[in-house]
Amino acid sequence: MSGGAALWGAGSALVWGVSDYSARFAGERVGVLTASLGMMLVGIVATVIYIVVAGVEINWTIKGLGYLIGGGVGIAIGTVVLYEALTRGPVSVASPVVASYPAMAVPISIALGNRPGVLEWVAMAATMVGVWIVARWVKGATDNQGGNFEPANIRRTTLLALAAAAIFALAITAIDLAVDVYGPPVAVLGMRAVGVICFACWFLIKRQVPRVPLNAVWLLVFLGMLDTMGHLFLYMGLESAHGEFAVVASAAYTVVTVLLARIFLREPVNMVQWGGIAIVVAGIGSLATLG
Repeated sequence: MSGGAALWGAGSALVWGVSDYSARFAGERVGVLTASLGMMLVGIVATVIYIVVAGVEINWTIKGLGYLIGGGVGIAIGTVVLYEALTRGPVSVASPVVASYPAMAVPISIALGNRPGVLEWVAMAATMVGVWIVARWVKGATDNQGGNFEPANIRRTTLLALAAAAIFALAITAIDLAVDVYGPPVAVLGMRAVGVICFACWFLIKRQVPRVPLNAVWLLVFLGMLDTMGHLFLYMGLESAHGEFAVVASAAYTVVTVLLARIFLREPVNMVQWGGIAIVVAGIGSLATLG
C-alpha cells in the first residue's frame, strides 16, 4: 500500500511546516549557523532518548557509512541555505521553492528501481504543480511589506531556495540508502552527528564561539524537536512500500508554512496561490489512497 508512505510524508510535512516558520525567527535571533548547530544538537539528544526508550537495536556495520556521511553533510549544508532563504526573503517564496525538492528526488528514486504507476505519476505531478503555482504567483511588493518583496530580494531568495532543494534531493537520497542499513532512528542520529561535526569544524576554523541568549534557547529546542520529528517521519515513510510517495507528500510542508506566514507575518497570499495550495492537498490525498 502506498497510503502508509504518503501519510508518513504528510506527518513530516506538518511538523516541518511549523519548523520552517520557526526557523525564520531563530535565524534572526541567533544567526543562521548558530541556529543550525543548536537545532542539530537538540536533534541528537532527542534521537538518543527515542532510541533508548524504544529499545532500538543499533547496527554497528560500516556498510552504509559513506551514505550516512554524505547525507549528513548534505543536510547540514542544505539547512544553512534553507535558513538563509527563510531569514532573508519572504517565507511565502522560500518555503514553496524548497518544497520542490521531490521533483529532483523522485527521478533519482526511480533511477534506483522504483516504478510508480500512471495514477501515482499524475498525483505526484499535481502536487509539484501546486507547489510551483504557490511560488510563481507570489504577490508583488506593497507599501506595507517593505524590502522583503523587492524583485531583487525575491530573485535572491528563489535562487537560495532552489539550491537548498537540489542539495536536499541528493542528501535525502543518500540518507534513504543509509536507512536501509541502519533503520530510521540510527540514520537520523548519524546524520545529526555528522552535521554537528561540520558546524563545530566551521566555528573552530573561524575561531568563533556560538552564542545563544537564554531567551532564545527554547526556540532552538522547539526547532530541533520539530525538525528531527520531520526527518524520522520521512525516513519511516521511505521504508514503506512506494517510499517515493513519502518524499512527495512531505513537500506539503510549504502549505503549513505559507499559512502561518499569512496569518502571523501578514505576508500576502493571492487567490491563485490558494488554488495551488488546494492542488497540493489534493495531490497528497490521492497519493495516500492509491496503491
